[in-house]
Amino acid sequence: MNDKTDWEELIERHLRGELSESEQEDLVTLLDGHASVRKQVVEYVQWDTEISEALRERKHLIEDTGSILPAQSALHGGVGKATVRKMMPVAVAVVIAVLLVGVIFPRTDTMLWQNDQEDRDQQALSSKLSVAKITGLSGALMWTGDRGQIIRDINVGTELAGGTIEGLAPDAWFELQFKDGSTITLSGASLLTFADMGQKKVRLREGRFSANVKPQPVGKPMLIYTRSAVLKVLGTQFDVEADLASTVLTVSKGEVNLRRFSDDSEVNVSSEYRVTTDTDGAMMPVRIPGSVHSWKSHLHVKQTNYGKWRPARSQQAASLKAIPLIPPKNPEAKLYLAGFSLERGDSPPVILLPGSTVVVRGRLASQARVHFGIRVMYPNGEFAGMFRGDLSEKQPLSVHDDSGLFEEVYSLQNFTIDPVVRDQKSELATKPDNLILDGVWAFTNTGGPSGLEIIEVEVIPPQVQESKQ
Repeated sequence: MNDKTDWEELIERHLRGELSESEQEDLVTLLDGHASVRKQVVEYVQWDTEISEALRERKHLIEDTGSILPAQSALHGGVGKATVRKMMPVAVAVVIAVLLVGVIFPRTDTMLWQNDQEDRDQQALSSKLSVAKITGLSGALMWTGDRGQIIRDINVGTELAGGTIEGLAPDAWFELQFKDGSTITLSGASLLTFADMGQKKVRLREGRFSANVKPQPVGKPMLIYTRSAVLKVLGTQFDVEADLASTVLTVSKGEVNLRRFSDDSEVNVSSEYRVTTDTDGAMMPVRIPGSVHSWKSHLHVKQTNYGKWRPARSQQAASLKAIPLIPPKNPEAKLYLAGFSLERGDSPPVILLPGSTVVVRGRLASQARVHFGIRVMYPNGEFAGMFRGDLSEKQPLSVHDDSGLFEEVYSLQNFTIDPVVRDQKSELATKPDNLILDGVWAFTNTGGPSGLEIIEVEVIPPQVQESKQ
């Protein structure tokens, strides 16, 4: 896609509504990764006066990003290079929104964006009305509406139209409930775009979420897009994790269809099975591995959740360096925080046993109180709560050696509910015992950089502790 002619042709065919699903994904990747192309596209894809007037008379087409582009072709019988280059400028934000949002949900045979007037009217109406509401949340979140409005002050009960929700820190989470009772729980630093115009469509740009989906209308499954796959969900419980290269789907109840974009191969994943898209050759669902009670992080592998990953270097192990975070409900404070989610893939779930200890090893530039927290989930993948290991008593200063290394030991029996979820404590677990470890984080609150780096986090079950004594 480095040749200009190639992307010009791709944009022109997108305007005419001719792109296949794989080509739609190519366009998303192209625009995401090349700022210069985005700039050229803004200059290239302009509106002429005739189109602008037509769209102002049919405002609902502008609000319906799924049908606006094909509508242009209907008005003009296709947009060619000569016509495009004569087009007059409009707001850059509108052009970018059309190009990016319009390909968030690639076209499929079951897509909702039909050409008949009834469907377009329904889409326009839906874009103005709430499609879901927040039923639980904590941490730093940001919602961006489908018209570019940004809201950071989101509360339980907030009604949302389609848009994007971003978790800004590893201790962030929210539960989104659709009108039919289906729920999605997003945790950690994740980015999710959602819409419901008679058919639920979700795009997980990065991160992880769990879902409990009610039975969907015949012929209109919930569609979940990642960068590498699309999932068709009729009604089930599952969780999905995605990054740039792969998608990991774990089904706890029911069945989910997954289609990989790279080769259009499909697989049905049943209850208690997992599949990943980054395998060579055929995708083969595997049974979820049995749980474990001992665990060590693997920070020699790059972690990108929250913090600056630093590879191993001379005489120093790989680490995740804390970066600034300003809590939205306490803007006067500046934390230096690092954290990450536990990766799924072939890894078995880590069950926290009563009496287990959590050991945090790291590096400090100066003595500081290292605060530590965990995120847990139920066996079915649903969010169970967050807990802190430093709240039962005043956290002492962490003592580091001459090389800056420190080690802190937290007993699971002393973990208490994190203040950020206390408003929902009646709906969440009261203890982390016998729950699945989903994420960890550590932070300092010194008013400035402490040099905090996480080198390793280890979970030690009680029987192992006893054997060491």
